[in-house]
Amino acid sequence: MAKLKGKVALITGSSRGIGKAIALEFAKEGANIILNYVSIDETARNTKAQIEQFGVRVAVSKFDVRKREEIGKAKRLVEKELGGLDILVNNAGINRPNDFDKITEEEWDEVLAVNLKGAFLVTQTFADIISDGGSIINISSVSGQYGGPRTTHYAVSKAGLIALTHNMAIFFSKRNIRVNCIAPGLIESDMAEAARGLGVEEKILLKRFGLPKEVAKAAVFLASEEASYLTGQTINVNGGMLFSFGV
Repeated sequence: MAKLKGKVALITGSSRGIGKAIALEFAKEGANIILNYVSIDETARNTKAQIEQFGVRVAVSKFDVRKREEIGKAKRLVEKELGGLDILVNNAGINRPNDFDKITEEEWDEVLAVNLKGAFLVTQTFADIISDGGSIINISSVSGQYGGPRTTHYAVSKAGLIALTHNMAIFFSKRNIRVNCIAPGLIESDMAEAARGLGVEEKILLKRFGLPKEVAKAAVFLASEEASYLTGQTINVNGGMLFSFGV
């Protein structure tokens, strides 16, 4: 039986990468999808077509997670086309790798705004239409747990998402909405590609980058009834990366 049959799920930043993988796995498990993106229309159209192959409903909503007005329009679209929301995945994120002493205020503000403020704004806006007993999943990063060597702003934003998860789990518990976090390690993506060939794989116990699908499987678990007694938790999908430091 499909684990998410009939559920409605919004995944921010879901036209490509980890977000796309989550959207596809949710659709495979029977969820109707709100596909969010912010820039490339063709990529979103292609992803929409792939999701529709699973026979679920797909609504496409182009909005910037930093802009409350755009998020509000998306909320009205979701209410009109799908009636409400059962699952929210705050996945949208960016990175601007740079050394600590070279990061500009503009880079700092941009990364924190998308990765952390965006999750706050989207959740706050959609909160009243998330069904009681629903699920919220924040996508953090291994960088938020060990500091990120050249990504200070990114690491801070992802550590903030873990703290936000804890706070939201408390706040939403009165409605039996579970709030959990996934912290991926190095996952095959455009964002992680810069690390390939630098010997980083040797710092991972499983000696390889992860697959977006492997993160998506964890998201399906957290969104489903199989995780009915999990809230406020961070699930690490990193191939044992944290354990390898100092090895």
